[in-house]
Parts: sequence; C-alpha cells; structure tokens
Amino acid sequence: MRPPSRHLPPITPHMADRNFIRPVDLSPAASGTLDLIRSLAALAVMLGHARGLFFVDYGHIAPALTTIPVKLLYFLTGFGHQSVMVFFVLSGLLISSSIFRNFNRQTWSWRNYAVDRCVRLYLVLLPGLLLGAFWDHLGIRFFNANGLYSAPLVPFGDGIPDRQLAASIFLGNLAFLQTRFTPILGSNGPLWSLFNEFWYYALFPLLLCAVLSARRRSAKFMAYAAMAAFVAWILNEALSGFLIWVAGACVGLTARQYPFPETRKLRARIYAACTLALTVICLLASRENGGWLGSDLAIGISFALLVHRLAQLRGSKLSGSTAEFGLRFARTFASFSYSLYVLHFPLLLLIRASQLPFAATRWQPDSTHLLLLCAITGGVTVYAFAVAQVTERRTSDVRAWVYRQFGSGAR
Repeated sequence: MRPPSRHLPPITPHMADRNFIRPVDLSPAASGTLDLIRSLAALAVMLGHARGLFFVDYGHIAPALTTIPVKLLYFLTGFGHQSVMVFFVLSGLLISSSIFRNFNRQTWSWRNYAVDRCVRLYLVLLPGLLLGAFWDHLGIRFFNANGLYSAPLVPFGDGIPDRQLAASIFLGNLAFLQTRFTPILGSNGPLWSLFNEFWYYALFPLLLCAVLSARRRSAKFMAYAAMAAFVAWILNEALSGFLIWVAGACVGLTARQYPFPETRKLRARIYAACTLALTVICLLASRENGGWLGSDLAIGISFALLVHRLAQLRGSKLSGSTAEFGLRFARTFASFSYSLYVLHFPLLLLIRASQLPFAATRWQPDSTHLLLLCAITGGVTVYAFAVAQVTERRTSDVRAWVYRQFGSGAR
C-alpha cells in the first residue's frame, strides 16, 4: 500500500470506522447486470443513428407499412439521447466508487487518477478521431454528390462535417473542448458527451477534496474551490448533467449504507418494480415533451433510484440459462461499448453517402431493408469490436506501462 498523498489530508480512522464515503462492493451479478444495461444503451445509440440515417421519418412511412412491428422499431430506436443519461449515472457510480476507495485506503493520488482516466479515454478517443476523420475525408472526396457532408446533419445536430475537419478542431476535441470552445470533429456527433464526461471526472474529485480540506486547511480549500469553479465555468450549460453524474455517485454510497436486508426480499422487489416503472414513465414522457418528468434530470434520477437496488444484487451469477447468456453477452459487449459509441457514426454516414444502389435514398421500413439495416449495423459492430481488440482491450496493459514510466509500478 502506498503512503498517503502529501497533497491531501488523509482520512482519519474515526471517519473510516463510521464507513465514511465507503461505496458499495458490486457482486458479479450486480456488475453483470449493469454491464448488460450499458451494452443495451450503446446499442440504442447506434441503432437510433442507423435508423435515422437509412430510414424515412415516421411521418413518411407508406400506409401499408405502418404496422405494429414497424411502430415498435421506430419507438425503440428513439432513445439514443436518453441512453447517454444512463451512461452518466453508471459512470458516476463506477468512477466515484474508485475515488472513494482510494480515499478510504489513503492511497489517493492525483497523478494515478489522471493516468487511469486519461489512458481509458485516450486509448479509444485518439483512434476514434483519426478513423472518423479518415471516413469523413473519404466521403467528402468521393461520395458527396448528394451533399450529405455539406449540410447540417438534421436531426443529428447543426454541424456541417466538411467545415469541421481542421487541425485546430482535431486538437480541440483531443483536449475535450468540443461543443464549448470548438466544434465536434467532422460528422462524429456522439463525441459531445465525452466533453461532459471528462470534465465531470475532474470536477467531482476537486469538490470532494474541497469538502475534506474545508475545516483544517483553508488555503487548500480555497485552491480546490477555485479549480472546481474554473471547471464548472468550462462546463457551462453542461453543468446540469453533472447532477445526473452525481446521482450515480450517490448510489454507490446509499446502496451500501441503506441495503435491503435478505429477510426483506419482497420489499426489495417492490422497490425495484416501482423504480423501474418510474424510469419507464420518465422515458415515455421524454418522447412526448412531458415537461420536467421527461427531462434529462428526471430520467437520470429515476434510473439512479433503480440502480440503488441493482447495485445490491448478490451472488456470483443470476439464475437461469437465459440470464447467464445475457450476462455473458453483456461482459463481451461492454468490453467494447465505448469503442462502438465513439466509432460508429462516421462509418454509418459514409455507407449512407456511398450512393450504392441500396443506400442511394432513405428507405421505407420493409422486410428487405430491415435485413439490410441488420447487416449494416452488424458490420459496424464487428468493425468497432475489431478496433477495440488493439485499443480498448489493451487498457490495463497500457495503464501498467504508463505507471512503469512514472516509476510507480502497475497497480
């Protein structure tokens, strides 16, 4: 165990005895369930973009094709933005739990935290930016006869891809300044949420350090508070999403401090059912302009309440062959879900712009084109998985290598 960082006051034994900021320990069943949710959220983002690029809008569907399955398809592929709120809650839970554990063990280090987060983010972001720019340049050079790269990508944002490929924009995205100080690189609209994530990662420990140093060392408190205020200024309007991220962080504490006893399984099931129903209601309201109930904050808080129960699941696995298969799928898919999120859109847009016979115009949702959509999204998923084998999958190895360069050794 490393000695306490010189830069922060250690957590006192009295605080540790009272389980001060101790997060829940996720069981394999809980971790697998959250992985499954993360995988489904990543799929929802990609499928939403694919349906929007390749199929006509709902109001232009031929009357003969307006069937219940088609309505269900359009409905289920309309939760891409809401899925990002799910990511924020899960990120808040997992990242804050790591922070809390290091504080409690008195092993917190800003350097180690920066290494952990930067390796995780950049190992996917850097190739994602390069590959996205490559696909966009290819599309602009050879497949822009229909002007897809020269006009706003409605309804995916108001950016114009062929005006957003400058080196300065690339560097701005590399520094996580997109949407605030620089446009998103090319067509890769999903990168907007990485700006939020990166600065949430910085803001949360700064606020925590400010709280822990408030009473004893006013100079440190002022320094941390000033840095937190600066990060909050950078976030600007995106600061509202930090409340959703913090809701996930709170779950890590409440799930440990207020567990459901094993003797109260019925109460736990009722709570899970109610919070699941609340989350579904908020998701539905978000599609119908349901005011505050359909807002990002309502979705994030309702989902965080559900995760409070899911984080308390116990056991090495869930019972039932279907559940076991689902968890195996979740572990595999979650291992490259970040790569899928960062990589999918520029390639989907290139296929859409290719002017091949099957992609010349947006389709009606008939059976032939539904099969084509499955083939395209399956191919993009395989592409993301292949890239992840040399990037995201190597996160632990690269992190260990960086630690060795600092002389810290692998953790």
